[in-house]
Amino acid sequence: MEQAVAYSTLALTVTLAVSRPRLGGSGLRFSPGTAALVGVVVLLLSGILSWRDMLVSAVVQWRPLLALTCIMVMTGVVHEVGAFQRLALRIETHARRTSAARAFSLVFLVSVITPSLLNNDAAILLLTPLVVALTRRLYPDQPEMTVAFAFAVFLAPGVAPFVISNPMNMIVAEFAGIGFNAYARVMVPISIAGAVLTFGILRLHFRHLLASVPTKPEVVRTMAAHPAERPAVVLLLLVFGAYPAMAAVDGPIWSVSVGGAVACLLLAWRYRVATPQRLFQHVSPDILVFLWGVFLVVVGLRHVGVVDRLAHVYRSTSGNGLYEIGVVGGTAALGSAIVDNHPMSILNMMALGAHGSSTPLLAALVGGDIGPRLLPIGSLAGLLWMDLLRRCGVEIGIGRFMRLGTLVLLPTLSLSLLMLWFLT
Repeated sequence: MEQAVAYSTLALTVTLAVSRPRLGGSGLRFSPGTAALVGVVVLLLSGILSWRDMLVSAVVQWRPLLALTCIMVMTGVVHEVGAFQRLALRIETHARRTSAARAFSLVFLVSVITPSLLNNDAAILLLTPLVVALTRRLYPDQPEMTVAFAFAVFLAPGVAPFVISNPMNMIVAEFAGIGFNAYARVMVPISIAGAVLTFGILRLHFRHLLASVPTKPEVVRTMAAHPAERPAVVLLLLVFGAYPAMAAVDGPIWSVSVGGAVACLLLAWRYRVATPQRLFQHVSPDILVFLWGVFLVVVGLRHVGVVDRLAHVYRSTSGNGLYEIGVVGGTAALGSAIVDNHPMSILNMMALGAHGSSTPLLAALVGGDIGPRLLPIGSLAGLLWMDLLRRCGVEIGIGRFMRLGTLVLLPTLSLSLLMLWFLT
């Protein structure tokens, strides 16, 4: 009975997070955060979860969630000074002087770098509406160009090169004791190789569309730089550089994020960028609640034996090198595509927690980062991306998403897992 309740709760949570139905006859809708809250309440009422589980969850998650909150504040400052708007105008100027293919390449590059320095969810929220507006100005009679550029934004971030680049990777690395530098040494080359391969596939897939748009040189309006833009970007880079330095002395990584957020708030006050209230509007409580709630839903699954069964599968491949990496990474990718990479990452974290090597956990993270390319349900970033596109009047069918996602997923997952085996 408890197993049925736990499985049904996970299915209910994921379904509500994806479909976002309206609450009764009101205009309010379920969000990923409220969906996770519903799952937690159901498990508490059924007795599968206890208040002790809530406390343990808080102990495990408070540091990565605090770091994510601070990263959102820093992202808000960079957004408020207009750095991304000016970047979009520069891309537009370059595209009008050169070609659509060059503009596509620039958007892809920005979509790789931004989530690496900030995080994937924040990058999707920032870049998707900017890119939709950019392509509509550049190619007003070519709606397919908007679709192509939107896919570049979503598919460019593959394997998170740093623990800060993906909220779930922060939680898993914190749990497993994988340091910032140890993670980066393995994942940065994998991320770069995957990005190059993804770019090649997308350029080949959209080659006729990108070549069909003639170049029409036009003057693009300029936008004066905010006095705080350069200091804000420099501060963001300094904070990013402080992560490996702090890790080298075994210091807490989350403290760098806190210090960066405080410095950004002081910078915003000094240059009168925005009030603290406005900056904290860039913090998404819904994302934070979703991460916290999904963790607890998976704790409920552990109580009914799901984690033990998954651990048994992984133990049967233990010590078999590439085979073990392939099984763990493939399971993580498929599971993430079906039930979302957040609960799947936590399931893998609990199932692999007893392993002496961090390699299986890294394989699980690789699969969890790439698997959501198969289905939009696979990640919170995918759900945010689809929702933002719908609000902008851009509809992308599930069939089209799966076809292009599969075309990118299979080779990039294979390459990434092979590189992980070689590097470890």
